[in-house]
Amino acid sequence: MKSSRENNDFNVDKLDINENTCDDFESKDENVEKNDEKSLDNLELVRDNYDKDNPNCKSAKKRLTKLYARRLMFIFLSALIFNFGVQVFLNRGETIPSGLSGIPQLITLSHPITKPYFALIYLGCNLPLLLGFGFKIKKSFSILTTFFMLFQIVTNFILVSIPIGKITPDQTKYIIDWLHENINFAPGWTKVINVGGKNLENPNTWPIFIYGAIGSACVAMGIVIAWKNGGSTGGTDIIAYYFSTKKQMSIGNILSIISVATTLTFLIIFGFVQPHNNYATIDYVNNTQIYKDSGIRTVFGMREFTTFFYIFIVNILINLTYPKYKKVSLEISSVTYPSSVLTYFRKINYWHAYTISEGTSGYTGKKTYTVVTTMLLLETRSIIRDLKALDPKLWISIKPVVSVSGDFNTKYIDSK
Repeated sequence: MKSSRENNDFNVDKLDINENTCDDFESKDENVEKNDEKSLDNLELVRDNYDKDNPNCKSAKKRLTKLYARRLMFIFLSALIFNFGVQVFLNRGETIPSGLSGIPQLITLSHPITKPYFALIYLGCNLPLLLGFGFKIKKSFSILTTFFMLFQIVTNFILVSIPIGKITPDQTKYIIDWLHENINFAPGWTKVINVGGKNLENPNTWPIFIYGAIGSACVAMGIVIAWKNGGSTGGTDIIAYYFSTKKQMSIGNILSIISVATTLTFLIIFGFVQPHNNYATIDYVNNTQIYKDSGIRTVFGMREFTTFFYIFIVNILINLTYPKYKKVSLEISSVTYPSSVLTYFRKINYWHAYTISEGTSGYTGKKTYTVVTTMLLLETRSIIRDLKALDPKLWISIKPVVSVSGDFNTKYIDSK
């Protein structure tokens, strides 16, 4: 049996080895040819480890430049999708996003003249958080988050400020107007209808839910893309990142708590700033549909429901696609002694504990070897890809880990 300790310093020289099998395993390791080590150099995590140790190397700088160019491209895409969801869908359903993005949304809904300045208002709301937390968290995260907000200004300008024609001789048509005309799930529907000179809320509220649901999915997609590329959409994401790295907690769970608190606050404020009208009822007289004033004002309607539905969609998608600290058990099985796996672990200065066990195959009766280690789910993709490139015959399985007790090294995923 051979095992290693969790090593916060990434130092594989401190591996603990069971004395009873030390000689056997070490003698097998010595049989690995030197060219096997060279064959590892093109593997993803080996290159990553080399780049960290040699940041001034020309090839390392080139790879880093490509990495951040790619990340910036996806951050721009994230900002575009986020703004598209807000401007095309959430605004039409009066759905208020959670977190700080709810502030500019609240302002633009209550004062439509400010709609072109949504991104600028959002940037202004974020400056205190960036100044307060930006120097306490990873530098690249703060920089990429700032780029998201700058890209948001650009994409918002593209949507609401670039003219593409005329609606009337005196009214300019912008891209957002074209999108509203051509992405319309309820032609002719309006949230408010006029009955006898009085504004009433349309009893047909299903378009609010449709627009809110699609907008929520777009915003969630934008948030996930930003997180997966080393940044965020700003706002309370910055607070969530700070506490998630300090406490090694799920980002989605922290965001859920913050989202519910901020959403309740914004809904109460919006209820005073722009309260519901009385809702209309539908009567049928001589097979004719007639709207009447119910005399009752909605307190919790579809607007509020879709706002909470937004929280559910966003945080579910974040938990599913970016489970940053979710832990799994990885089992690597081989019919031959796993020298290549152990060489690979040493080459990348593998940072988690692992155990090697020897058994007998119930099917062939031959010896089998299994390497078992617990790691973060987000680490498995690169490691499995490397191992399968190293030895396609390896059998690798992943099992969920409910909880662990003790220190767990998350430096690798925190540095990504």
